[in-house]
Amino acid sequence: MTMNRLLLAALLAPAFATSTAQAQAPAKGVADDIFADHPSMDRNAVVMPGPDAKPVVPFFAERPIGDASIARTADGGWILTGTPLRSGARHGVALWTSIDGKSWKGWGPARIAGNGIAPGDVSERYLAPSVTVARGGLYLAFSDKTGCARIATGTTPGGSFAASPCLVEDTSDASLFVDRDGTGYLLWGGGYIAKLRPGFQKLAEAPRFLKPDQKLFAAHPPVGKDWPVRTRVGRTGATMFRDGDRYLLAASEVTGRMRTATEDLFIAEGPTPYGPFSMRMLAVPHAGRGAIVRRDDGGLATAYNPKCEDGFALFCEQVGLVPLERAPDGRLRQAASVLTEDSAVAARRPLITGETMRDPSVTLGGDGFYYLVGTLDGYGYHKPEGGVKLWRSADLRQWDAVGLVWRWEDMGYDFGGNIAELWAPEIKWVARDRTYYLAFSVMERGVGGKTWLYRSSSGKAEGPYQNVTTSYLVEGIDGFPFEDDDGLYFLWGGGRIAKLNAARSGFDGPVRTLADVDGDAVGYEGNGLIKVNGVYFLTGAEWHGPLRTHGTYDMMYGTSKSLFGPYSQRRMGAPHGGHGTAFADKQGRYWYTMFGNDPTAPWRMHFGLVPIDIGDPASIGVPRIDAARE
Repeated sequence: MTMNRLLLAALLAPAFATSTAQAQAPAKGVADDIFADHPSMDRNAVVMPGPDAKPVVPFFAERPIGDASIARTADGGWILTGTPLRSGARHGVALWTSIDGKSWKGWGPARIAGNGIAPGDVSERYLAPSVTVARGGLYLAFSDKTGCARIATGTTPGGSFAASPCLVEDTSDASLFVDRDGTGYLLWGGGYIAKLRPGFQKLAEAPRFLKPDQKLFAAHPPVGKDWPVRTRVGRTGATMFRDGDRYLLAASEVTGRMRTATEDLFIAEGPTPYGPFSMRMLAVPHAGRGAIVRRDDGGLATAYNPKCEDGFALFCEQVGLVPLERAPDGRLRQAASVLTEDSAVAARRPLITGETMRDPSVTLGGDGFYYLVGTLDGYGYHKPEGGVKLWRSADLRQWDAVGLVWRWEDMGYDFGGNIAELWAPEIKWVARDRTYYLAFSVMERGVGGKTWLYRSSSGKAEGPYQNVTTSYLVEGIDGFPFEDDDGLYFLWGGGRIAKLNAARSGFDGPVRTLADVDGDAVGYEGNGLIKVNGVYFLTGAEWHGPLRTHGTYDMMYGTSKSLFGPYSQRRMGAPHGGHGTAFADKQGRYWYTMFGNDPTAPWRMHFGLVPIDIGDPASIGVPRIDAARE
């Protein structure tokens, strides 16, 4: 099974989902600065679905189109254009209108003529045209077959349009913005702009490129995969809209989120058409090129017109409308009333909302109860505060806090005054030893991470727990005990593994590294293992897309009939799943724990469960959920 099988019905939440309390304590000092403005913070959220959020649906499906551009008419109706696809006429600028946004009238290719363009010339195929309604006129912006940006002026969809001369050569995605005073601006590409002379027949100035204000990055320049945030708002489809005294610059870009061609809509804002613009923010995932319009209630909305290459879009080559809302910090994002992603993860809800949790780990114990631990207190308890807290459940629905089962004072290790944070505890029932093991990592400022392994001396999940050795077990983070037929193994880091000795105090044999057939790590952190019908499933966490800004933290997996691999080429298992634990419940169904670590996850830093479907010996998928939301 692949993720491409996920359909709209997969967006329905489980019957035992709880309400979404999204409160999140502010982050305190951390072992390094990686959490200073982390995507898992609610203030960075792009998606904050409400309990009654519904998937966006097409409101235009008359024929397949791409690069949709939409505007409102003076009487409150709608006018739409785009790139016609598949069968039928594909030349010129096709137009459709609607009074109510439900029934559409097609006008065919607009009758554009003048300055070398002949009406009805089928060789004139205009890609990504746009439509603008302003000051009693109807304007079509497009790039002709030679790559020249033009504006055609008319008054009605069925009337004639007079084409301007070539305004800019070698352009794409041309659009027109008309300000309240009648001044027109031509935009194209991912953010080029030039003011037009009255009548829109010639440029009034040299073009310039719009981008986020560089002063925003003076103190904290982007690093790594975050470089796009300082160089542009998007790559294609730049459009502008005025909201009060603010100018909204929207553009789209394929960033590689979710390991697929997600074409997302980004928005930046400024006090003038030239800025200075705010840092670009992801506003609507999967939207494609999205023109901003005013809704009937006065709010804003944007077109949703994904390409079929996006494996997680709700539909493709049709047009929907996504309402926008203001986040607490004032930026625009999709409203809480809608869902824009086609995955079974998109509409699920966390199960514990009373406190934050990262890296959740669940095991089915020998007593028939499920036990849960995770990274707490935002981004990990600081020594000497807190420890490892345990929850228990009989049915995976209701989770009751047991309390702290391990505290720092039990460690007996001196960190020399460095800041030390407790990360990624993992709990595992080991049947052959008839007891529970607790692994956890400590990240120490300026030193790195180490991982400890503790064992319950009572055979109970609540402990007490004792260190299997006199110090840490391994250098590195994200320890995971795995019980196989021939013994107990310990997995950590990005795929290192070794067999524990009989005393569990060290290793009996060499340390190996698990990798896929290409030699790549299945995940750079958070590896785990399950074995199903003789097949090993190695899971791991990986970032896709811009890491610090708009990427996704996904669960990857590979399979092998040998514990040491090589594993199959890594594939997506659960979008937004990231660092979690796969386990079987009492009915033999499989689940994956999830906490939400990126701005397009359905929640952030709370424990939840995602069903995983092991449909054949070589794949993991997130199954459709056909039951209605309760």
